[in-house]
Amino acid sequence: MNDLEVKCYSGHTYAERPKSFLWEGMEYEIEELERVWQEPGERHFQLRTRDNKLFHLWYNEWQKQWSGVEIVRSGQEKNPKLLPSLTRDRRRSGEMLKEILKILENDARVTAKQISTMTGIPRGKVAKLIKQAEKDRAILKYKTLINWEKVENEQVWALIEVRITPQRDVGYDAIAKRIYLFPQARTVYLVSGTYDLLVIVTGKTMHEVANFVSQKLAPVEGVQETTTHFMLKRYKEDGEILEGGEEVKRQPVIL
Repeated sequence: MNDLEVKCYSGHTYAERPKSFLWEGMEYEIEELERVWQEPGERHFQLRTRDNKLFHLWYNEWQKQWSGVEIVRSGQEKNPKLLPSLTRDRRRSGEMLKEILKILENDARVTAKQISTMTGIPRGKVAKLIKQAEKDRAILKYKTLINWEKVENEQVWALIEVRITPQRDVGYDAIAKRIYLFPQARTVYLVSGTYDLLVIVTGKTMHEVANFVSQKLAPVEGVQETTTHFMLKRYKEDGEILEGGEEVKRQPVIL
């Protein structure tokens, strides 16, 4: 479909389900979602409009773009088998990409040639999928996991629970953005439970982290309450067991 505009319901995330869409100057109201499924980086919807037409719409989360095709019923002039064939090809590429990403997540130094040998996927196809994943920000960066206890310039890590008041129309996103733009915030998650955001912060000293919380984080408009937990020892991270140093006695720290 060209010039496709979709109006959709968005709750915790964008594009949870389409409500109507505009195509070739005509607006279609959706009567029923007949099938909903997910593929890597995409949400798919097979739907029936109020004028009894069938469509397949999908939203690409990486490209932030809607696409779609009309499903032609058996007996009509167009070939109804074209859509399933297209869907199978897209699904196969998605499966290959997931296989490649799992290998890179475990070891970012693996080359396209090595991945090809491990998976049987042609080397050129591997390189193409990796390049596209980087462009779509499915691959954000290549990271090295460091055991900072083995080097002198060890950092202080803190887990901060943040309760916030969601804002009208934008929910938690606007406040979360203000927080994750701070360079001290290494990781920011929206979570369920007694608090709303989990923020992982690093600093050179506990005092530096405490100053960030009191002077930068807590004054953010919409932040109701913060609770800081300093990380005393890391035992396992990203699936890797870290060798322990001297035992650290657990002490309560209250900010």
